[in-house]
Amino acid sequence: MTYRILSLDGGGIRGIIAAVILAEVERVLDQPLNHYFNLIAGTSTGSILAAGVATGRQSQEIIRLYKEKGLRIFPYSNRFSPERLGLLFKYGVSAPLYPDDGLIEVLQEEFGTTKLSDIYASPQLMIIAYDTLGREPIVFKSWRQDEDYFNIPLWEACVCSSSAPTYFPAHLLQTPTRKYSAIDGGVGANNPSASALSEALRLGYPIREMSILSIGTGDSDRPLPWEEARGWGLTQWGWKGRLIDVLFDASSDMHDYITRQVMSAPDIDNGGCQRYLRLQPSIVNVEIDDASPENIANLTMFARDYVETNQQSIKNFLMQDCL
Repeated sequence: MTYRILSLDGGGIRGIIAAVILAEVERVLDQPLNHYFNLIAGTSTGSILAAGVATGRQSQEIIRLYKEKGLRIFPYSNRFSPERLGLLFKYGVSAPLYPDDGLIEVLQEEFGTTKLSDIYASPQLMIIAYDTLGREPIVFKSWRQDEDYFNIPLWEACVCSSSAPTYFPAHLLQTPTRKYSAIDGGVGANNPSASALSEALRLGYPIREMSILSIGTGDSDRPLPWEEARGWGLTQWGWKGRLIDVLFDASSDMHDYITRQVMSAPDIDNGGCQRYLRLQPSIVNVEIDDASPENIANLTMFARDYVETNQQSIKNFLMQDCL
């Protein structure tokens, strides 16, 4: 029986693109996504998507989260907004762009008292963050009862994974045995497909018995000319999240490369089956924190156009008869 993996990238408010693609996947399968996939992995906004899918939410519910609550997470678009004064008084001029109050409140509303351990193994859920104290990844796994984070609230695992540097404060996670200073997992694995693949191998599933559906949130197609970038310093790279955007794009592309190479190794007999599908639209550079109704509408329309163009590829991948 095929071990099916769903991998969901980070990308802030652009997570609505992945949510719209998931709606098409759900339509084709005609069943809840948490009944179809065995392992669901997510980073940053992808962790919110992954948690939503793993807990049985329909894709339309997740789409509504972005549409109706996005502005509570990203309440303004100007670094000089008067609403940011509280952060400046608290942290100084180098303060993150947003407080994390809105992010935390929205996720608490969505997931309530559900714990990571409540997911356990049906399906397995993996969420990726990074610890600035231990200087190592935090890979939350719903099936690992021996880990000190096993009983943390699901909302908190998502906050850890979504606390993007420069956008949100680092999140202090306290478990029974240690403290973590958690930031966005996108600094290392914005596309968690390779991490999910390695975990499946560790669990004993051979590549010839896996399939991976990897969904991105849009790959920026705006070049940064050498004539400009060669002279940029902290201010220019920090402007409108350029550095984070490049880092997250690079991370997503690199992990796509690793996953693709491993899943298509020449010595693996796939029996004619396509084992890996990456759905990642090219997008005109859009800030990951623009939660305005106009941008949400544009992203939704863009994602629907992408789905329509790739409808047959999605159906072929999901409906193929593989062992």
